[in-house]
Amino acid sequence: MKVLIGLFSRLPFPVLHLISDCGFLLLYYGIGYRKKVVRENLARSFPEKSEAERLRIEKQFFRNFTDILIETIKTFAISEQELRERIHFKNPEVARELWEKQVNVAGISSHLANWELLAQSLSLEFKHLCFGVFKPLSNPSMNQAVVVSRQRFGIRMIPMKSVRRAIREDHGRPYLLGLLSDQAPHDYDKAFEVFFLNQKTYVVPGPGILTVQENLTPIWGWMRRTGRSRFEWGVEVLSFDPPLGGFTDSDRAQIARISKSHKISEADAARALALILNYSKRLEAQIKMAPQDWLWSHRRWKSR
Repeated sequence: MKVLIGLFSRLPFPVLHLISDCGFLLLYYGIGYRKKVVRENLARSFPEKSEAERLRIEKQFFRNFTDILIETIKTFAISEQELRERIHFKNPEVARELWEKQVNVAGISSHLANWELLAQSLSLEFKHLCFGVFKPLSNPSMNQAVVVSRQRFGIRMIPMKSVRRAIREDHGRPYLLGLLSDQAPHDYDKAFEVFFLNQKTYVVPGPGILTVQENLTPIWGWMRRTGRSRFEWGVEVLSFDPPLGGFTDSDRAQIARISKSHKISEADAARALALILNYSKRLEAQIKMAPQDWLWSHRRWKSR
């Protein structure tokens, strides 16, 4: 498998795009990979859209999805020059300001556009020591190959279970911790609860709790496609401010639950919830701008 990926990764993008086009036809019209999941997710998230509009987004998503697959293979061999040519960082002044302040940063992002290319780009744009948190693959050989590929331009990958130990070491310079925060949580009783894309949604607690406990400066990292395997991305500093009008009764009950389940103060639980609410609001806005860019095949809204 590694040999095959290595060979494919050296193909030029025009050839890879032809492979992606064939993959789309096979995946969408042949296999029908997770088409039911995608269709249900879109219907629940956009009930105001017509069936024809949702079908258009569905097809655009699957074209985006097969491009993600070939682009991820390309990360094994893409050069720094080509990566910079294809991915434009919109606001480097924010990265400079964070570096000048010498603060540790929590970069909270999601499965938008191509998160693998975003991870590779982090260390090219930030002077911080960049960490990427990941869940190791079950195949040790393949896991090692993926880690080596992701670390090619300087980011360091750390397993989920080793995060706190890794970031508490003396690295000699500030760090940026890259976190994806749109997965379905394993433990709903410890998760945050938000109203997101027209429905109650549970959010993994790690990014919010970790950011507050480790006194990190949170930023929201967004990404969108601007062309075939071309992207732009940017960051925005997030706040710990409560929603306009303050927390609701439901929010306050949630704060008490989070405080108890994570053994933290209610003040810290409130700051973590406010952060997650602010992040979710920005993610939802980005998804509505370019819905085809998000990972709709993910079983985001599992039953409890």
